[in-house]
Amino acid sequence: MKHKKSIASQLVLIVVALVLLNVLSERFFFRLDFTEDKIYTLSNATKDILESLDEPVTVTAYFTKGSQPEIEKARNDFKDLLIEYSSLSGGMVNYEFIDPAKDQAIEQEAMQSGIQPLILNIREKDQVKQQKVFLGAKIQMGEQTDIIPVIQPGTAMEYALSSSIKKLSVIDKPMVGFIQGQGEPGISSYQQAMQQLQVLYNMQPVNLTDTINNLSAFKTLAIVAPADSFSDAQLRKLDDYLANGGNLFIAYSNVEGDFQTMRGTVVNSNLAGWLAEKGLAVENNFVIDKSAGTVGVRQQAGAMTFTRQIPFYYWPMVKEFPVEFPITKGLEQVTLQFASSINFTGDTTLRFTPFLQSSKKSGTLSTPTYFNIQKQWGDNDFPLSNLTIGAVLDGAIVGDAVS
Repeated sequence: MKHKKSIASQLVLIVVALVLLNVLSERFFFRLDFTEDKIYTLSNATKDILESLDEPVTVTAYFTKGSQPEIEKARNDFKDLLIEYSSLSGGMVNYEFIDPAKDQAIEQEAMQSGIQPLILNIREKDQVKQQKVFLGAKIQMGEQTDIIPVIQPGTAMEYALSSSIKKLSVIDKPMVGFIQGQGEPGISSYQQAMQQLQVLYNMQPVNLTDTINNLSAFKTLAIVAPADSFSDAQLRKLDDYLANGGNLFIAYSNVEGDFQTMRGTVVNSNLAGWLAEKGLAVENNFVIDKSAGTVGVRQQAGAMTFTRQIPFYYWPMVKEFPVEFPITKGLEQVTLQFASSINFTGDTTLRFTPFLQSSKKSGTLSTPTYFNIQKQWGDNDFPLSNLTIGAVLDGAIVGDAVS
């Protein structure tokens, strides 16, 4: 079982890392083709990046030669990739390979750049020896530099290299603000998402009580898992932001679960009321789904204690997506921890598009509720289907501007 605080961090990991990246970065590849027959085919996004380069890029690859076959294969694959990058970019991508083992000064240069060696255990004639191996790269464009500390084999090579080049080539990055002050997790709580988003965006925490913040400077504002209510003045600021054509990403559920008390309750926030004014009714219920994530339960068998994974039906696992939509493009599945159903109550001037729905065997439970791990669930517990648990609302939500 996990503490309540870990629930919020996992919610952030799932919702932000898997959904927010697609919301904000739909024009950049965050999903690569891992199928066997296309493993060496560059994505269209990579081709667009290379064909639009206005300034030369220099890639300095630090690889240790004469090491293990896997390292040699990674070196050869990376070289083949760079050859193709150079060709598609019309010679704008230049590269060189350096073996740090040949020169102590070069080894120090690589390490000072942020490329640290890997220590491999090599078995030779029934003895285990340690070998220091470099397999990283430095990417330069003008005076800007980015580092790939370790080059992973396979399609991860393209992802890392294209991300690095894109990061250096974007000049004016739009601003994305993460609202803080109502119990939301700090930006440091989802570093994985931040690392990916910084390729195309500048991220900044935003406190709505701060009078110096100019919200119009932000392309998108994100509200992630608020635990407390907003003041009337803060909600008016959000209304003004939407009225001026701003975009809001909200990761919010009206319910929360506490594994210490094994109870589920309503979140004490007025955000649901504010959303209801916009035509989004976030219900005070738990969506349960036969397609669900799992939790570990400790069990005793004689003198032995072990952990068994069991389905936890309060965590809907979405495997099928209702529409072809940028938010869910490339996702295989999304697990939401303690989700509420969403209903649209607005008029035809707004467009409501569900992008996350429960399975054909799902249901709802009212609050408060008790999480009975020992309960024997049956099909009668899941009488509903296709409940909306994630949606996009666009149109003139506030005023005449389209958000």
